[in-house]
Amino acid sequence: MAQNNLEVGMKCIKYMLLCVTAIFVLTSALIISVGTTIYAIYHDVAFFLYDQMFSPATFIVVIGVIMLFVSLFGCIGALKESTCLVNIFAVILSLVLVLEVAAAIAAYTLRGQVARMLDENLRASLPYYYTYPDVTDSYDFIQNRLNCCGVDSYLDWGEVISDQSHEGIAVANITVPFSCCAETRTQYVNEMQVEECEKLYANGCLPRITYLVYQSAGLLGAGAMTIAFIQIIGIVFSFSLATSIRKAKSERERRRWEIQERMINAYTSLSPDTETKEKKPVVYVPFHGQTVA
Repeated sequence: MAQNNLEVGMKCIKYMLLCVTAIFVLTSALIISVGTTIYAIYHDVAFFLYDQMFSPATFIVVIGVIMLFVSLFGCIGALKESTCLVNIFAVILSLVLVLEVAAAIAAYTLRGQVARMLDENLRASLPYYYTYPDVTDSYDFIQNRLNCCGVDSYLDWGEVISDQSHEGIAVANITVPFSCCAETRTQYVNEMQVEECEKLYANGCLPRITYLVYQSAGLLGAGAMTIAFIQIIGIVFSFSLATSIRKAKSERERRRWEIQERMINAYTSLSPDTETKEKKPVVYVPFHGQTVA
């Protein structure tokens, strides 16, 4: 009865571990997609970010890839009832859990530095809009994509010395880049089609890009902690399954030994004559040396 209960319990843990492993595969694919998406977002505004901002996103992608390969150990170990593979699966999960906690802590730590970092970088790079192409492309990108203009408003462009080689929008003695235009109107001048800006973006870029990066960092931290919670369940199931497999194998060996002992006892009890049969006495002759004829 105890053996049957042990077998049933081991099967339950085995199938639960398989279900958790399947969840690992799905969540790994999800976290890889989240990590790559946020990395792409950071890459678009990389000119205004520090390099360490990319570390949590990179960690998340690497962890997701590792989880996909680690899931194979869990599946094979559970199906083959291999204590070694299940223990390897649990140990690797524990190591990856440490990495995920580190990634979550790094994401939330960097999250608090986002506002100050972006404020410094945006204001420091704005005067070089017409000087360096990288600054020009970066500002045009965020102003077009985030529907914003300047750092706080379009008035920030009044402090930037415009370049004659770059055309812009003249508003109250301020030259604003075309990327700040929210609405345009098509006109014909001397039979030529010309687009004229009618409305500028009212909001500055600093609040919007801060919100974007801030929320992305928070999403990375939340994703890492969610996967860590699932991993804890997987680690508990893995060690429980390894213990159950070890007990089941020991119980099987004990029962096999008992069956062998019973078979030997039954065989000897069926032929009692072989047990009671007297053996011939062995006569020992003392040796006194070699006799020469």
